[in-house]
Amino acid sequence: MNERTETAHVALLDAIVDALNLPLPSLTDADMRLYLRLLERRALAVRLTLEANLAVTRDPRLAAAAIRTRTAEEPVTYTRNEFDVDGADR
Repeated sequence: MNERTETAHVALLDAIVDALNLPLPSLTDADMRLYLRLLERRALAVRLTLEANLAVTRDPRLAAAAIRTRTAEEPVTYTRNEFDVDGADR
């Protein structure tokens, strides 16, 4: 694997992690439901993007860009857990 290809694959993995690494929700039922729905939608988007990429282009840069676009389209809308607000590592 050459350096350009390796960089593209690292970018793809970063996009997947960013899409699925959601902040923890507050302890309310409503926030937990919103968190689970968002996680489910993002996981589905990642899976479908990867499947389409494998079937059509096999270009990790395109898949990374598509995942980042989908992630930006579905931001976090629930209240974050008070212990996760500062963005500290879990």
